[in-house]
Amino acid sequence: MDGNYPAIFENLPASIDSELIRSNRLASRADETKRALLRNWTGFISWCERQGLISLPAHPDAVELYLLYLADKHPVLDRSGKLIRHGQKTSAVCQALWAINTGHRLAGHSPPGETEQIKTAIAGIKRRKGMRKKQQAPMTIDHFREIPFGMDLKGKRNKALLLVGFAGCLRRSELVALNVEDIEEAPYGLRLYLASSKTDQEGAGAWVDVLSATLFPEVCPVQTLKDWMESADIRSGAVFRSLTRGRSPRIRGRLSAVSVDAVVKWAAALIGLNPALYGGHSLRAGKATYLSEHGKSPVTIAKHGRWKSLDMVLTYCRGETARELEGVY
Repeated sequence: MDGNYPAIFENLPASIDSELIRSNRLASRADETKRALLRNWTGFISWCERQGLISLPAHPDAVELYLLYLADKHPVLDRSGKLIRHGQKTSAVCQALWAINTGHRLAGHSPPGETEQIKTAIAGIKRRKGMRKKQQAPMTIDHFREIPFGMDLKGKRNKALLLVGFAGCLRRSELVALNVEDIEEAPYGLRLYLASSKTDQEGAGAWVDVLSATLFPEVCPVQTLKDWMESADIRSGAVFRSLTRGRSPRIRGRLSAVSVDAVVKWAAALIGLNPALYGGHSLRAGKATYLSEHGKSPVTIAKHGRWKSLDMVLTYCRGETARELEGVY
């Protein structure tokens, strides 16, 4: 891992096993977690250098000033580099503090976020700016039936990617990590083995059921997945892979989590939806929303999506309360 990463990952004892120690420490966190940690940690270091302040160990005064800078003054740009606003969202400020605390812990220092000063600073930012979460719009069966996927390799891959992600209530990382060896036939369709996930960092693993479609066979995730794997001649390793451009695309390596976002946005645009509102999480959110709309209990939804908290499941039950209260006055 390049960059100013927390010392415990880089400052290693001089021994023949130093590379093993380093790789084992890096394996303690998921790749996306490490990227977020590195991005936020290096951002804090760069700001401290510009201000002439010490970043490790950082004084609570420096951390408070940085958090206020992020909340009120940090320029937020769009992809073209045009200024959108000043000040990041509260969730981004909280993630920055998480990275600062983690960097300190990994280096053997007390996390600044545990001081009363920083707790007060974060509480003030939350009250001033709010904590509204931005939810990606759900994508469900109704959308998939409208999408003109096409019968080429790209169309078959994208259709399988979306339908399996939806049917399995999968996260982006779980979807792209899927291997042929993780798939088993079942009487109702398929079983997918997830070696690890966001809420299973230690790799205990979990089985996920993907049922064959009966109401809408044209969007059956089981048959669509088999069609893609047969057409692409995928017999082992990564199930979902990138493709070269052109009329005769070649199969390449494992698809990235970012590519899942791109495919969902592509599909949304094809049927006239605003792609900015959709992303990889639209598949997982869509399955939870769809199950809720069809009367499935929050407990069933939580078990299927491997949520440990019913509170999180209830955030996807959009409009359920209104439907249940309809006609009472």
